[in-house]
Amino acid sequence: MNITKRQSEILEFLLQQTREVTAGDIAARINVSTRTVLRELSAVEKWLEPHGVRLEKKTGIGIHLDADPSRLFQLRQQLFRSESVEYSAEERKIYSLCMLLDDREPIKLMSLAADLKVTVATVSHDLDELQSWIEKHGLTLVRRRGYGVQITGRETDIRRAISELGLEHLDESDLFGKDSTRHSSHAMDKLMELIGRDVMLTVENALWQPNEKWLENMVESKYMELLIQLSVAIARIRRGFAVEQPESELILGANEEEAKVRAAMVERICAELSVALSLQFPEQEKKYFRHLFRSAEDRSTRLLPLDDLVLLEIVNELIRRVEENAGVHFGEDRLLREGLIAHVEPVIKRLKEGNDIRNPLLQQIRKDYAELFEAVKEAASGMTELNVPDEEVGFLVMHFGASIERLRQLQREVRAIVVCTSGIGSSRLLATRLAKELPQIKIVDRASWFEAARIPKEDYDLVISTVDLPLEKDRYLKISPLLTQEESDRLRHFIQNITLKKVSGRQGQTVEPNQGLGWLVGLKDSLQEIVRIVQNFHVYPLDNRGMDMNEVLYAMCISEVGRGTVHDPEAVAELLAEREQQGSQVIPDTQLALFHTRSRHIRTPSLSLYRLSEPLELEGAQEAVNELLLMLGPRELSKESLEVLSEISALLLQGEMITLLEHGSRDEITSYIADELADFFRSKLETGRTIQ
Repeated sequence: MNITKRQSEILEFLLQQTREVTAGDIAARINVSTRTVLRELSAVEKWLEPHGVRLEKKTGIGIHLDADPSRLFQLRQQLFRSESVEYSAEERKIYSLCMLLDDREPIKLMSLAADLKVTVATVSHDLDELQSWIEKHGLTLVRRRGYGVQITGRETDIRRAISELGLEHLDESDLFGKDSTRHSSHAMDKLMELIGRDVMLTVENALWQPNEKWLENMVESKYMELLIQLSVAIARIRRGFAVEQPESELILGANEEEAKVRAAMVERICAELSVALSLQFPEQEKKYFRHLFRSAEDRSTRLLPLDDLVLLEIVNELIRRVEENAGVHFGEDRLLREGLIAHVEPVIKRLKEGNDIRNPLLQQIRKDYAELFEAVKEAASGMTELNVPDEEVGFLVMHFGASIERLRQLQREVRAIVVCTSGIGSSRLLATRLAKELPQIKIVDRASWFEAARIPKEDYDLVISTVDLPLEKDRYLKISPLLTQEESDRLRHFIQNITLKKVSGRQGQTVEPNQGLGWLVGLKDSLQEIVRIVQNFHVYPLDNRGMDMNEVLYAMCISEVGRGTVHDPEAVAELLAEREQQGSQVIPDTQLALFHTRSRHIRTPSLSLYRLSEPLELEGAQEAVNELLLMLGPRELSKESLEVLSEISALLLQGEMITLLEHGSRDEITSYIADELADFFRSKLETGRTIQ
């Protein structure tokens, strides 16, 4: 078994140590992310086995090489004498893809084999395995004897393929860490060249505008995707590749006002980049940029975190099963349900498409949460027809682990912001483990990596990050998401010797009045939203004889006009019909359907129940429905409104709620909803200022 250059660097560092070190220590030394180190340790461990050396990993302590001194000496000698193989199997494929995506002309297999230091047969086998990936991105792999090998396709598809390759194999430390290319492989160097890593910070500076409203609503993953796509485009323009896509395929959108705003934004960014990079952007490229921006925007009319009530039922069932297996009352933790709702939908999509799920923290998760891992794995087994791999089970465990830790939270005294790029589950797990290990820490916010550098210093005392950040060394500390004991000690030392000295004038009082006021205002808004929605809830009879679904939806919207909720009933009815076409809104095993949407044609959040005079057939539903629950919200909706509406939607999987909606009076229904939302509000008071 061969060893790569990066794996060799990890071993060299471990051989120099006399005590345990963390993955974060290794990452800092060889200048990669902790996630990359954890991914490589598995291969290092396998390489060490035949040499009689064990890679000892102690939870909460660290990593070290376990062997007789003589064996370690022999290993050191052999490692220094041997020449590292430059490419692993994965790196070979990445390098081959990069070379083919970057070249207009065909490349000889022999040339690729020479670059990779393998046989032509090996390269050919790698290309066989890459064929489906290439075709999935709308490209063609041309292979002809005497001609060579080449990837052909539209320039937009090539750019998209390069972007997705970067998103799949690179993280923030690779893209924004200092000297991140110095110790990476040639394959990663080539990939970073293709995605325009050298211009990425310039693009990011032009892209970021603190007062841009669209940025406030953009999730971190979409922002990262857009940033890489823009950088790839610039790298391709520099290489002489231009988009040649018909105008009809670069639709700016039906909303003329939005199109104008987007066009002005692209003009501004292109003007800044033209000066910074001495590069001209022809109109066709600007049109392509507008297309990228439109794709990155949240254009969804979704009102709830999860439209598909079947998926919501899966989340509730998963929580119930894990609760039984682990003996923990997870149902009391609403943050767990919210986190799983955000996590499950894209996971099921990836599993259905057959995409691999990578979890570099899997090994450590299995050790730190052995019993919980088995409980979650058993619970997830058989819940769907899809096979849930251990990698995904690991991510689910992080959500449940965060929930367990949340139940043990203690008081905090130092204001901290958490920056974690491994997902909602890992960021919440880190936040709650911090609360357990260092009770003096008070998490005031969870920020994305691109927001961290822009947060005013006075808003926090410390940033705790899992990636390198462009901040002064006394403002943040980098640790791993799972927070080992050594990292906990290092963080405690950092707080005592650096952070607390900076805030010593406050005598330990780190909660600013405005922050406490902001929390109270949020509570007030939540309570007002609960009262308003419950008081305005009504049950209406609807004579739908002779009406089809579209006519029923329009009739409901006309009724909402009379209530002052809707001002364009036709437009809202169309949105409701479109959502039904995307998937049935019928609640499983009931004769009740939930119709919901958000639109600029809706003035205020609204909840109404319409009882039909005769059953209504809905396409794809097994049986007709007798009641329609209508949930509406304006295009711009407060966090508090979304939370309350989401809480109400979760009640639809409770048998008592369904029975009341089908047969109960308005007073009975409002009484039940009010009691449940009162519990929800009390939970917000109890969890107080925990990270959300």
